[in-house]
Amino acid sequence: MVKRLFAALAASVMMIGCAVTGHAASIDDLIPSTTIPSERMLDRLVDGADILSDSEEAKLLAKLDEISERHGIDVAVVTVYSLGDRTPMEAADDYYDYNGFGTNSSRDGFVMLLSMEERDRWFSGCGKGIEIFTDYGQQYMWEQVTPKLSSGDYYEAFNTYADISDKFITEWEKGKPFDTNHRVKGKLSPIWILISLGGGALIALIYCMSTKSKLMTVNMQHGADDYIRQNSFKVTDSRDTFLYRNISREYIETERSSGGGTSTHISSSGSSHSGSGGKF
Repeated sequence: MVKRLFAALAASVMMIGCAVTGHAASIDDLIPSTTIPSERMLDRLVDGADILSDSEEAKLLAKLDEISERHGIDVAVVTVYSLGDRTPMEAADDYYDYNGFGTNSSRDGFVMLLSMEERDRWFSGCGKGIEIFTDYGQQYMWEQVTPKLSSGDYYEAFNTYADISDKFITEWEKGKPFDTNHRVKGKLSPIWILISLGGGALIALIYCMSTKSKLMTVNMQHGADDYIRQNSFKVTDSRDTFLYRNISREYIETERSSGGGTSTHISSSGSSHSGSGGKF
């Protein structure tokens, strides 16, 4: 009887543990201790707030894993209902640190955190993740992601975050991360390119036809004699007189700091993190 009771109790504890991992009411449920483990303890996607469908979770986790393993940089997402007593920055930093996220000795990577209670969002980078997402890069990422979060399209928001992360890591690997002096270039749709070219050609054609219609064509003359009144111009005196000097000055801006880079802070574990966020 005692053995059966012990087995039932153990099974209950395991089920509760699985439920907490799958659906976390608070970020506290996902932070087991205040020591940094030697290995990553959780998946790169933990949907504690249960805002994604099972199929969306599976596809997104597979994508985050593929990007992370291909580059050797952890790209993670976590959602919860509440932050407990932590600020969004503290929650994201502690979740990353105390669950052993980050590759290599510098614990390279970053995590996007979403809390549904107060609709908080936060991005936290560590190690090489600080270099990959500069302040400019974080701002660019949020500009693409936040509207989707606000409209409730969470899967598409996280999918966009994953795509941007892949693009930013790739650029960083080339030795030139996106920053104020190396901005992301937008891409025009081929349809809009064709529309622009066609519209420009149409406007040019209309202008040419309009100008042509105003011309009063006369017989072509091979010289200018018909337009000159004979003996109407006589030079009686000539001299060169210096009137004034016109000096043009051009300001040449010297090279100066671009004002880019990444702002950092120290987390409760003593690790250096970048970060930014707000409401959605």
